Amino acid sequence: MFAARINSNAAFERARHVHGRSARELLPSQTRLGSGMRINSARDDGGGLSISEGMRAEIGGLTQGTRNTERAIELLRTAESAMGEINPILIRMRELATQSSTDTLNDTNREAVHSEFNQLSEYIDRITKLASYNGQSLLSGFGNKVNDAASSAIDTLADNGIRRVDLASVDAGTYTFTDSPADNEITLSNGTNSQTISLGSILDGDKVAEGTTIVANFDQLGVEVVLAGHDVAKSQGSYTDGDLDGQTLVIEEGIGGSFQLGGDGVNADRLDYDIKDITVSGTVLGIDQLSVGTRDSSRHALASIDKAIDRMSKERGEVGAVLNRLQHTLSFAEGAIEGVTASEGTVRDTDFSAETTLVAKGQILQDLSRSAMIQSRIPVETVMSLLTG
Repeated sequence: MFAARINSNAAFERARHVHGRSARELLPSQTRLGSGMRINSARDDGGGLSISEGMRAEIGGLTQGTRNTERAIELLRTAESAMGEINPILIRMRELATQSSTDTLNDTNREAVHSEFNQLSEYIDRITKLASYNGQSLLSGFGNKVNDAASSAIDTLADNGIRRVDLASVDAGTYTFTDSPADNEITLSNGTNSQTISLGSILDGDKVAEGTTIVANFDQLGVEVVLAGHDVAKSQGSYTDGDLDGQTLVIEEGIGGSFQLGGDGVNADRLDYDIKDITVSGTVLGIDQLSVGTRDSSRHALASIDKAIDRMSKERGEVGAVLNRLQHTLSFAEGAIEGVTASEGTVRDTDFSAETTLVAKGQILQDLSRSAMIQSRIPVETVMSLLTG
């Protein structure tokens, strides 16, 4: 016969302990099944969390690298497309030079041929100025930038209201402002070309209005200067008519573009590429001085145009080679993302078969422990029946 006690109930306490432990063990498994991740916090697996976060950072870098690569491909395709438009023009210019090389044409005929020849030359320059990607000129001055240290207009001590200088298809060189007080006009010149713009309609008297900015757009030169009034953040003081007189902007030749193709700051994840100057006076064509106005000048032009066509074809071939390289880079990065994502999944993702087994086990233990707690109340009920007799 067993002893009946009321001060302690060991069976109940054991059952309660098992029930509490199974509930605690059940909670992580239910969380993993609900989130789909084995590691939801550092307490789940500190080492695994560290590995997983490193892999996630790598995946993020690779993903952005593929986006950068796709945009680099788009940029180069834009440049190559413009080059493709220039080639037929060069071929037509060669035809005109050949036509003008024979004495079956008189001076009047050659004058008409020379007019078309010059129009085609000017159109080549127009194409190079219009070929751009995200505001960057691709075929004339790709990568050119302002040398802040050498530009007196950008000096940190200058109180001239310059907030920002933007470039588009700008030639390298030193550009000087001519800005006489009280005339509301600014001239910018590089010694060869110059442009004067009027600010009278956008100034507040002789200055930029407080808290606002205006744009001095020297579009013929490819320079855009943002001028600020008082109380404008990130500006060099405020602009009043005459402040820029004699100050300079130094535009230095760029090395082209630098494309970040991977997620790390190492040379292997970057591609530096320069698209040469394709204007008629640039190093690739060099045909700005050609003429088909006479028989002899036309024959001289033939040889120069042939060389220009060869150099142009070579430049297009180099762009095509870089495009192929970028396509392979893109394929490699996509494969790397797939591999690292799979590896990160093995570290962090939930094993559903294992977790559902643990949940089933925990639920069974909870049911059994609840049943045991109920059964453990029998001795107490027996004592109460004896007392009430």
